[in-house]
Amino acid sequence: MNYELVMLKNAVRMKRSANILVKEMKILAMRSYDVANWRDGTMGQVQAIAELSQKIEHFNKFYNAVERALKLLSPALRTLLVVVYIKNTDKKLIADKYKVSVSTVYRKLLTARERFRNALLSMGYDERWFKDNYDGYDWIVSKKQ
Repeated sequence: MNYELVMLKNAVRMKRSANILVKEMKILAMRSYDVANWRDGTMGQVQAIAELSQKIEHFNKFYNAVERALKLLSPALRTLLVVVYIKNTDKKLIADKYKVSVSTVYRKLLTARERFRNALLSMGYDERWFKDNYDGYDWIVSKKQ
């Protein structure tokens, strides 16, 4: 598994999910004013808020790991990774824009991915960490990697 690609492709999704959960948590907290007997009472509501809070922290940790690792790369490699894996720009278009061969784009992409993976590793985010924390998620992964 190329966990670094999964992280790159899903970082924005994780950030959005965290923001959605923050809104849900606020709505849940406000329900105490409206509903006296919410599911399992006040403790059920507190427990639900705590679970949402954990998920938010989990999603933000994922996003922040990607963001910090990208910042450790040179601007050119960071841009290449973002354009290809987050914005899904065709590699042929990149080659045409910069007047280089597609094989050059792939070679640079390989270097960028390797450095990104090394940046993740240097911060303690290895494949084992990824599997331990995020293996159960439904990831968006393209067939071409």
